[in-house]
Amino acid sequence: MEKITVRKAATGDAEAIARLLTEVGKVHSEGRSDIYRSDLTKFDAEGVARMIERGEYLAFVAEEDGKVCGETICRICERAADKTHKARKWLYIDDLCVTEKCRGGQAASALMSAAEDYARSCGCVSVELNCWAFNKRAARFYEKCGFVPQKTEYEKIL
Repeated sequence: MEKITVRKAATGDAEAIARLLTEVGKVHSEGRSDIYRSDLTKFDAEGVARMIERGEYLAFVAEEDGKVCGETICRICERAADKTHKARKWLYIDDLCVTEKCRGGQAASALMSAAEDYARSCGCVSVELNCWAFNKRAARFYEKCGFVPQKTEYEKIL
């Protein structure tokens, strides 16, 4: 049985996180080649390191045998009350990825638990994320974690 540990990411994890983001980019470019480029990723290692240093996002990494096997990148969002909305605070998961080797194990669940614990500790009322319709595996995982659809976005490709 794998022994997974989760911790807040440090700048020294930037290379490993960037490699995982490349995997995410591949999934997106295969699922929606009309939108996503296959040769680029959201952040390279330098961008990940800057993101962690500046505190723009919070990242957690999952490790198996001392090696990074997964990551989640998230941020706290807040909305002030207005004429139609109540004030609220939530954690937005921008990214979650586990290496192919660790998929189906405990790494993704452990990362999600860490993000949820962090959200609770910050007074968030929810954890939110988006998932492309083509990414059925991710959708099944999120539903297994208790997520439900919040809204549906539609498109008509011309």
